[in-house]
Amino acid sequence: MDTTTIDSLLQEMDLTAHLSESARAELAQACASPELPAGKRLRPKDVADRHLFLLSGQLVRVSGGTPSRITVSDGNSEPPLQMFDGGAGQHDFIITEKPCRMLEVPTGALEQAYSASLVMHDTELDDTEGAFFGELYDLITSNRLELPTMPEVALRIQELTKDPDADIDKLTDVIQRDGTIAGALLHATNSPLFRGSQQIQSVRDAVTRLGFRNTRMLAMNMAMRQAFKARHAATREAMEAVWQHGVLQSAYAYLVADSLKLLDRERALLAGLVAGIGAVPIIQFIEVREDHPEPERVARLVRRLRNLAGVLVINYWDLGGDLVNVAEHSSDWGYRPAEADYASIALVAQYAALQAEGKELPAPSEVKAFELLGIDAPALGEPIAFLEARSADLAELQKLFEL
Repeated sequence: MDTTTIDSLLQEMDLTAHLSESARAELAQACASPELPAGKRLRPKDVADRHLFLLSGQLVRVSGGTPSRITVSDGNSEPPLQMFDGGAGQHDFIITEKPCRMLEVPTGALEQAYSASLVMHDTELDDTEGAFFGELYDLITSNRLELPTMPEVALRIQELTKDPDADIDKLTDVIQRDGTIAGALLHATNSPLFRGSQQIQSVRDAVTRLGFRNTRMLAMNMAMRQAFKARHAATREAMEAVWQHGVLQSAYAYLVADSLKLLDRERALLAGLVAGIGAVPIIQFIEVREDHPEPERVARLVRRLRNLAGVLVINYWDLGGDLVNVAEHSSDWGYRPAEADYASIALVAQYAALQAEGKELPAPSEVKAFELLGIDAPALGEPIAFLEARSADLAELQKLFEL
């Protein structure tokens, strides 16, 4: 199997999907795809130096004393199936019943790929901060960081996207169970952005006016507020700052998509909000470790690790590869894909949000998304003209998140 094919497989796997293109290509060269003959038996200790995935063939996997037969045909479109995860016991094993094509990902090469993918910043950490960084980074790269659970309403809405029988009635029922979300949706429907000729007074009428897809995205965003929570006063301020910036970026992302008629504006709204979601588990990890963390140090750690943590959260929540891409490139001003995507929209929104907040900005020429989206780059320190003209819409969008 050539490295191009292996690289494509790595893009599909949760373990490696968030790696940078260059790191993934390097990792692909270190991987192997041997064919195991029928009757081959392997235990976790036999492959301790590598991750093992089944590409095709038939085998029996015994986990916790329970056997299960696994068959994967050639041309299968599902991501490769990992044979032993971190919870595998010493008595677990697999035995091939037919010849099996495997993908072997060396552990050492994978760790190097993680390191190469991590975007480092100029700010230096002291020894204590460096040790903290190392521990958190290790938790992230080994998938042992405790990730935030998706808010209950958002989870139910997400489940509806996979239900072929889901309709407006089912969506209305989910939303009506949460009075805060229901009230916010009614407010949104009657706002200047969505208002029709008549005042809407019921959730069902609101869903009917907005449509299934738009309602789902708006309610999802509103429900996300519940994920941005901290337990202690010392970290609550940092979390609130992340949320408020996310709301602003989300509103700008919606306006960029809407003004340029690119992609789906409601999906862009969600993209802007989850671009910085990686800060949530980082801040929550900090508050478990320390009672009074310094705000500046929290901000530095978030800047260093939010991309990688964000990729894990969005994958964990199963929000889609397009939003995984948003988190991965959330601070990559030089990102320029072949065509417009939600990551490029989120980057323009990020620039606009930072400018509105009076924070440090890159030179407009460094933001490749401007050219990609056909936007006239503003002079340094100046707002983006077409977004400035929609300040009233911006204010209305921000109100959507005032739950």
